Amino acid sequence: MLTDAMLLRIYVAESARIKEKPAYKYLVEYFKDKGFPGCTVFRGMVGYGHDYKIRTVDVLQLSLDLPVVIDIVGQKEKILAIVPEVEEMVEHGLVTVQDVQIAKRAGN
Repeated sequence: MLTDAMLLRIYVAESARIKEKPAYKYLVEYFKDKGFPGCTVFRGMVGYGHDYKIRTVDVLQLSLDLPVVIDIVGQKEKILAIVPEVEEMVEHGLVTVQDVQIAKRAGN
């Protein structure tokens, strides 16, 4: 059975900060406090952002400032309610939303 939901995806640099914490850590705690059932942070192997500086795990150009993607899936109303606050917190990054469908197994 499929259920309508929304995906909130945030792209930031690993070095991005919110209130003196790494942005990805701050946002995970923020989403947990807001009652979302899960949040996943992905560390990219290569990418670039608004500054067009390529960040990579390439041994010759080792960067400790890799791209990070944070995913949250939840009810559309709940996601849309927090988007303005998230956009304000994420100074140098990209905040996206998209409609998704969740497939759940029986008993979950």
